[in-house]
Amino acid sequence: DPRNVWTPPYGLTRFSDLFTNRQLVAMTTFSDLVGEVRERVLADALPVWGESGGGGRLGSPSDSGNAVGVSSSQAPSGPSQAARSHILGGERLEDGGAGAVAYADAVATYLGLGVSKMADMNNSLARWKQSMDQSIALFSRQAVPMVWDFAEVNPFAGAAGNLTVSLAGMTKVLDRLPAKPPARAAQADATSLRYGTPALSTDPPYYDNIGYSDLSDFFYVWLRRSLSHIQSKIVSTVLTPKADELVANPYRHEGKDGAERFFVEGFNRVFARVREDADPAGPPMTVYYAYKQQDAEAGGAASTGWTTLLQGLIGAGWEITATWPVRSELSNRMLASGTNALASSIVLACRPRPEDAPATTRRVFLGLLKAELPAALRAMMLGAVAPVDLAQAAVGPGMSIFSRYSRVREADGSDMPVREALTLINATLDEVIDAQEGDFDSDTRFAVKWYRAYGWNTESSGTADMLSRATGTSLAALERGGIFLARGGRARLVGPSELAGGWDPVVDHRVSVWEATVRLAAVLAGEGVDQVVSLLPAVGVRVCVEMVRELGFLLFHEAEKKGDSRDAVLFNSLVSSWGDLTAQARRAASSTRRGVQDTFDVMISRGREDD
Repeated sequence: DPRNVWTPPYGLTRFSDLFTNRQLVAMTTFSDLVGEVRERVLADALPVWGESGGGGRLGSPSDSGNAVGVSSSQAPSGPSQAARSHILGGERLEDGGAGAVAYADAVATYLGLGVSKMADMNNSLARWKQSMDQSIALFSRQAVPMVWDFAEVNPFAGAAGNLTVSLAGMTKVLDRLPAKPPARAAQADATSLRYGTPALSTDPPYYDNIGYSDLSDFFYVWLRRSLSHIQSKIVSTVLTPKADELVANPYRHEGKDGAERFFVEGFNRVFARVREDADPAGPPMTVYYAYKQQDAEAGGAASTGWTTLLQGLIGAGWEITATWPVRSELSNRMLASGTNALASSIVLACRPRPEDAPATTRRVFLGLLKAELPAALRAMMLGAVAPVDLAQAAVGPGMSIFSRYSRVREADGSDMPVREALTLINATLDEVIDAQEGDFDSDTRFAVKWYRAYGWNTESSGTADMLSRATGTSLAALERGGIFLARGGRARLVGPSELAGGWDPVVDHRVSVWEATVRLAAVLAGEGVDQVVSLLPAVGVRVCVEMVRELGFLLFHEAEKKGDSRDAVLFNSLVSSWGDLTAQARRAASSTRRGVQDTFDVMISRGREDD
């Protein structure tokens, strides 16, 4: 199973192989202590619930004192502890209890969660992070990868991997939870629920991208050991249930076609069930998605995951009314290290499509795309959308047009599939970005066309001369601008590494948007934010800084189409941080002007000749 997240290819064939002997001793000991702690909590809590007549509520036994702080020696004489637990303590937590027994179960459940969380650090595949001088957790992505260093934490050191540290984050949440109304969490089949809630927000499975239940087993085995007698209904199975999990796993559903059929049918049942209960006047349903909608292996067509999600929504009678990106991914996660990875989730706001929604044709749909999508895309580009997220974010306004109709007919009368609609949206995105070229100066237009055709590679000077004439410039002017070299019949663009050195825009006699963009991107990558901030005011005197941002979008788009991840990361970083860079530049300029007289008031007086 190539989707398996585990490690048999590395020779680690048993679950215990993921832990050293010392770690196994520590983890099993912590797990077993959860049950002992529960018994002590129960013994301390019973007298308090007894004094209040078996009343009180979970987490606040009574007003007579802290349940955990009451010594068991204070327990009244009489029936045995087991009998008193039944009489005074009430039902177990998993049965809906709210007495001393449920209170002890709740404390033990939190401790069990803390112990299972420790497993992320206390294993033999934890990694060492030099910049932090400490070990860091195994799961930086949804897999158990082989690592080439070894770092074993001390579970009593008061640092990451310590039980108190694992519990600290949980206690911060609990401290902030309101007492009323109580929140409820339940595990249920999404295809059979009744969705009568005022609002629904969901982050659905990503087709075959992640095996959630397989990942859960890493923590589940520890939860089962510590909580098998406390949450017996939840942890009743040896491993997590997998057969009904809504992911397209071909090894559970008789091959790829069976897996796709299982996923699509389940997905559509969920959205159709939600649609039955939806109130058109109520809040929209929001759907999060963080999987790239373009698949290079499919020639730029929409991925199966995106197609399935959107087809399920639209087929169930939903209309996409809004979309926006939400920055949900850490920049320091392993997937993002030196890669062109999504930084955001895309949120689709959906409302029930009217039953009497009209049909339309491919021609009308394409005309509406060209009329409405460019303005929406430009608004995103002026906002905080990173270039790497733009194609993903463009799905929203594009599918908003597509989903407002009951059907979009092709020329032969058939219904346009979602995959074809996404292809047309991507083509319109290309047109919008390419249309920006006409706003640039002649040197920049030449450089963009050269980069699109040849990248940083060398070609003949004759080709360069013809292209320069066509774009209204010349090879001599391009060389004076410092962005192009033509020697011995060969010519090429000057690369980012060559433009990363010292540069003063004020004394540079020929500054193009291309030079400013490439230099700033190279400086950001090599010297950091502060140096770029110091250059921006002078750059703004020579060229329009917003043009720099627009060119960054364009160059990222071209680099991604060429499959050049290094350039894509370079230009995505510049545009993604553009808002912060310009804000810092404005603050710096404001602070330097304070107390400085920008102009002189000159008064001329006619008086004595020697005045």
